[in-house]
Amino acid sequence: MAKSSKKAAEAVEETQAQVPAQAETETTQEPVQLTIADLQLLARIVDLASRRGAFQAAELSQVGESFNKLSSFLNYVEGVQKKEAEAAGETAADAETEVVAEKETEAAEATAE
Repeated sequence: MAKSSKKAAEAVEETQAQVPAQAETETTQEPVQLTIADLQLLARIVDLASRRGAFQAAELSQVGESFNKLSSFLNYVEGVQKKEAEAAGETAADAETEVVAEKETEAAEATAE
């Protein structure tokens, strides 16, 4: 594991050294944006990979910790979205109730005249 990490680090360093200076002068690109769906997919990938034995025993604690953080974040976001949806639903229901009450009041006034 440590040998492959060192080799990978060396390969990255060599690649970075070979990148031409032109790359630094290019215009900045918009950052890639992650969505909640992307994060949910990542959680499923980690879960599937761990079930298939893709991680060594020494890596499992780090993988598990990262997975737990990601799951907690996704649960938090889901809770916030539900609260917002409920609040929007209540607001729409309240507005609809007010419109109906106004129409009933107008109809009552029209029949009273």
